[in-house]
Amino acid sequence: MSKNVEEQIKDLHLQFAEERGLDKTYCPSEVARKFAPDIWRDKMDLVREVADNLVTSGQLIALQKGVKIVKKPSEARGPIRLQKKRSKSN
Repeated sequence: MSKNVEEQIKDLHLQFAEERGLDKTYCPSEVARKFAPDIWRDKMDLVREVADNLVTSGQLIALQKGVKIVKKPSEARGPIRLQKKRSKSN
């Protein structure tokens, strides 16, 4: 049984975050390009919506110009970056 689309995108977000570690960020478009190379632009809204859930659940943080934003990624205007959130023990 294959994973649903949201789960696949969530897994890609977490993969990028883990690969970059705590000190580096990634662009949501990287997730979209990996998920659907030929139609990645069409998937950006969904990629940002999945990022909303990961930010809300405390797994990722969203940044603009290097500063953490309070808005959900889907509500931000302009480029954003995502980063693995540090745990309290880090």
